[in-house]
Amino acid sequence: MHLPLLSRARFLALLLAALVVAVPLAVAPPADAAVKKPLDIVKVYYDPPGRDYSKNSEYVKEYIQVKNTGKTTLTLTGYVIRDNGPQKYTFPKGFKIAPGKTVTIRSGTGKNTSTTLYWGKASFIWNNTGDTARLYSSKGTLLESCKFAGGVKKATKTTVRTDATTAYC
Repeated sequence: MHLPLLSRARFLALLLAALVVAVPLAVAPPADAAVKKPLDIVKVYYDPPGRDYSKNSEYVKEYIQVKNTGKTTLTLTGYVIRDNGPQKYTFPKGFKIAPGKTVTIRSGTGKNTSTTLYWGKASFIWNNTGDTARLYSSKGTLLESCKFAGGVKKATKTTVRTDATTAYC
């Protein structure tokens, strides 16, 4: 059977349109696939062992870790970490993190290095009973939120997996 020239052109146009729609759908990841972010909260060490004494030597035992999961070095000038309360940490001007590297931000005071930064607070930041760590870009865009309930030992729909001292985000 031979199709008239006009019908053949319509058929080819419809086939091309169907392929334009179908091919991206076939290669797209499932909707529930994990999103790979270039900067990721990986851990909140919210309740170091021992009593919570009001001393810098105790505050610096508490920390949050952020990892560059991307393929390029990131400059974190102006990026912010917040808790559920009024606590706010702003990354120092010019701070960079290389691909695959992790930086630890400790709650107390100390000397910043390329792998460890200090919040500079004379207090603990993360609540032992649960809290939320939020990471913002320098433009104020929420990049990630890590909600934990102290000592839960498993994840729920609203919290990440924890043990007695640590949230794994």
